[in-house]
Amino acid sequence: MLTEQPILITSVKCTEATQILKNRFISFAGAYAAPSAKALGVVNADTNENEYVPVTAKGIAIVETGDAISLGGAIEVFDDGVAVPFSAGPLEGYAMDTASAAGQLIRILLV
Repeated sequence: MLTEQPILITSVKCTEATQILKNRFISFAGAYAAPSAKALGVVNADTNENEYVPVTAKGIAIVETGDAISLGGAIEVFDDGVAVPFSAGPLEGYAMDTASAAGQLIRILLV
């Protein structure tokens, strides 16, 4: 069982059309985080447009993967706020678990 250890939880108004899903990176503007900009943190609950999203901004969060990820590997955001191995975007954290494919949940130590 994966466990989260949030140190700082904040909120931001959801601006994503219809909703934003739990375990995805979110931007400071309230939409899914993009590969080119630092994310605010990881969404803690499925949230509808114009509602306030609970976000883990510091600590250990559970995120959905967009690709295979190695234990201890550096993480960045990909489209729709999923976690992928770091290549060129802002560093979001480090993987505390491995993922063999997209669509899996792993723990991330946020930076």
